[in-house]
Amino acid sequence: MDLEKILHAGAAEMKQKKFAQKPIRTLGEVILLLRAAPPTDIVKLDFTDQNPHSLGSYRGYYEDLSLEYGTLYGEEAGSSPITVKQLLEMFEQAVGKTYQGYKGGDFTMHTKTLVWVAPYGGTGRMLTDIKSKDGITTIITEED
Repeated sequence: MDLEKILHAGAAEMKQKKFAQKPIRTLGEVILLLRAAPPTDIVKLDFTDQNPHSLGSYRGYYEDLSLEYGTLYGEEAGSSPITVKQLLEMFEQAVGKTYQGYKGGDFTMHTKTLVWVAPYGGTGRMLTDIKSKDGITTIITEED
C-alpha cells in the first residue's frame, strides 16, 4: 500500500469517527426522504432564500456530496426554485456518478456518501432532514 492510500484511509477513519454521532444524512437516506415528499413541492433551504440548483463534490471533503446553491462560476444559478421531483432525479443520478473535486481528483458517490449543503467551492452545513408542509419541502441543515 502506498503512502497516499495510507493517508487517505487514516483521514477517512478520522472523519467517520467525527461524524458518527452527528445527524448528517447519507445519499441513500436523502433519496428515501425525497421519495416520501410530494413530488410537485417547491424545494427550499432552511437557512437562505437562495435556491438549490445542482450537486457536486463537497469542498470540505471531496469524497462527500454537496447540494449547491447560489452563484455558480460567477453567474447567478438557481434563480428559479426546483421541485422535489427534479431534486430527487439529481440525487438518484448521483449514485455511482463520479464528480471532480474542487482542486482535482475524481470521487464516485454511493448510497453511504455524506451529503452537505454549500455554495460551489465553499464549505457549508450538514443536510440533516427533509420536511414537507403546504406545498414546500424544506431541506433542514445544521452547522458542523
